[in-house]
Amino acid sequence: MPPRLVATIGLHASASTWVFNVVRELMIARLGVSAVVAAYAEDLSELPDASSREGRHLVIKSHHGSPGLDEWLAAEQPLMVLSVRDPRDACLSMAQRFKAPLDRTAQWISADCDRLERLAQQNHALLRFEDRFFAGGAAAEGLARLLGLSLANETIEAITERYTTEAVRSFAQKLAELPPDRVAMVGASHLMDRTTQIHGPHIGDSRSGKWRDLPSPTQAELTRRFAPFLDRFGYQH
Repeated sequence: MPPRLVATIGLHASASTWVFNVVRELMIARLGVSAVVAAYAEDLSELPDASSREGRHLVIKSHHGSPGLDEWLAAEQPLMVLSVRDPRDACLSMAQRFKAPLDRTAQWISADCDRLERLAQQNHALLRFEDRFFAGGAAAEGLARLLGLSLANETIEAITERYTTEAVRSFAQKLAELPPDRVAMVGASHLMDRTTQIHGPHIGDSRSGKWRDLPSPTQAELTRRFAPFLDRFGYQH
């Protein structure tokens, strides 16, 4: 198989890290670990350098992106897998997990939404958080087919087991035990695994509709803010 580019792009808190890791591991299982390089990138400068990508398959994880990166992706025409979630829930999830003000997380999610609305018009593969694709093996099997990878069911099951909610929560609690070169400090308060992009506070309660727990004026404000996205992806107002 010639080197290919796969971009996994999703809203923050849409299980986009699950998509990235399952795609990455499916490709490694079929093609070999030395044949695949994976990275988080919102800008061209964050991509692995050309020498490390040469002759290898590249898997990218991204959220809001940038004009330069998106121009490059458009030219390269990668296989794209998108993940979405009700942005009101995504805002609240990010605020709860990362102890950030809701107005700040709304800014993050707004940037993600703008990009996902543009990309969805191009009919890329789409996974919806509310379908709980991350909770079973069917989505991983579908991704393997999408990637054109023939893998044993046992291999796919083993990959999905590594990224169940409980497995990721347990892994996130042990990041300090990883080799030092795999761990990065994000901000001033939490660790991240460079390989999987899993953060210390990575897993929330995964509940859909929790934005309705917010005060009514805040609910209304978020609904107005995200109305185009809600309409585009069929979320109720």
